[in-house]
Amino acid sequence: MNSITKKDRVGVLLGGLSSEKQISILSGDAVYRALAGLGYNVVKVEVDKNLPFRLRDLGIEVAFNALHGRFGEDGCVQGVLELMGIPYTGSGITASAAAMDKVLTKHLLTSGGILTPHYRVVRRALEYDRVLRESGINLPYIVKPACEGSSIGISTVSAPGELERAITHALEHDSRVLIEKFIEGMDVTVAVYDDRVLGSMEIRSGEKFLNYDVKYTEGRETFYIPPSLEADVIKSVEESALAAHGLLGCSFYSRMDFRVASGGRPYMLEVNTLPGLTPLSYVPKIAENKGMSYEDLVEGILRSACLKGKKEKGMPE
Repeated sequence: MNSITKKDRVGVLLGGLSSEKQISILSGDAVYRALAGLGYNVVKVEVDKNLPFRLRDLGIEVAFNALHGRFGEDGCVQGVLELMGIPYTGSGITASAAAMDKVLTKHLLTSGGILTPHYRVVRRALEYDRVLRESGINLPYIVKPACEGSSIGISTVSAPGELERAITHALEHDSRVLIEKFIEGMDVTVAVYDDRVLGSMEIRSGEKFLNYDVKYTEGRETFYIPPSLEADVIKSVEESALAAHGLLGCSFYSRMDFRVASGGRPYMLEVNTLPGLTPLSYVPKIAENKGMSYEDLVEGILRSACLKGKKEKGMPE
């Protein structure tokens, strides 16, 4: 932990310009209330294109980054903060950009020996027939934008006639689309905190995958901590999560999402460098199970704030 004190002017960055703006507001509001309750000199900072001027005018000395999605979780805001010399929470520029790009993430995971579902990338709806024929990926599929979070723009495809519509939907959010092999199995998420595994959690719902409505509607999910898996499978999942955290150069905390197939094979789906901190979010639930209050969780993240420019591990050379 560094020397951040309760006298320092802390700005909670929330909102932003992405399709995940509303989730960021929920995370930021919760973080603000926790820090204010602990006696920190904290203010909400609504993020838009005037962010540098707002940070200057408010006298922000430390930034708690509660943004999600593009222009907040992808290295853009991290670059602004580095230039302004304002310590901030979460990962640095390189790790943030790499994890936000699902295609690059998959390349890095594969290079590190971490299993991830077979996939192909298309840029136009009419490309898919040739791409899939050459790749040999069989139905069903998950179709998703290359650079979105919170399950925005994602579709499941169970029949060939559904694919073009799913790709067209994903292209509304990104110029590149992943067609990924759908893995039947258990949804498991792992929280990394203080660069160590905090814990893992099984998530069950009535849906084939955890879509936006399921994630952000109370009562749509059931949680099991630890997951109902054999101990050696849980260990394998958590080791993969920690390896990915280090491989991408994530800082202090992150969340890794998996599908565990029958037989216990864990497939990593996503790396989240700024996981949600809303009342329904997974990391706070795992922390609570470990005896850590929401206030302690948030304060620990705040006290990890620093400039990463000179110390970021980044991607392998």
